[in-house]
Amino acid sequence: MVGVNGGPDTARNEVDRRGYTVLAGAIPLEAVEVALRHLHLDVVERGLSAETIGEWLWSTHWFPHLRWDPPVVSLADHIPPEFREGEMCEPQIVLQPPDASSDGPVTSHIDQEPDWADGRRYARIVGVPLTRSYPDNGGLIVWPFEGPEQETVDLAPGDMLVMHPRLPHSSGFNRQGGIRYAVYFRFLEDAARAC
Repeated sequence: MVGVNGGPDTARNEVDRRGYTVLAGAIPLEAVEVALRHLHLDVVERGLSAETIGEWLWSTHWFPHLRWDPPVVSLADHIPPEFREGEMCEPQIVLQPPDASSDGPVTSHIDQEPDWADGRRYARIVGVPLTRSYPDNGGLIVWPFEGPEQETVDLAPGDMLVMHPRLPHSSGFNRQGGIRYAVYFRFLEDAARAC
């Protein structure tokens, strides 16, 4: 297990105790570059209208037509088996361009399972940053289980963020000039465990 001393049990305990853990350098940078190139080539080949950008911006699901493509899905191949248990849902590609306004409160949310899950809950959420994620570019903010204070999770490309499905979280405000990229994988618990 990369980035967590003590191996898989320590990482799992950290997720259960705090709500998340970071596995530094768990995704090969070559895989990250292949995914980024795939997204950018789609823009070059198909274009990107203002209407499409607006739709994706508000839904927080960018490039939905690419989410099952091998360059995206292959990122999940690097998720350790203990965090890949259950049924993988549609990958979510997230881009966060600069925010026009960086005023106001940040409100947390907890991801909701899709209707088709038929009562099954998420077992795990795994985030893979394709670009650096930090406070000034809207990096992920979490509210750890152990305390009331929010924390911004600083991530490098190729890191892996493993989250408990009930961890409150949100993006911050992107005050920088670049776009923050990430892919999220959600795993539903097996039907047998949901009963």
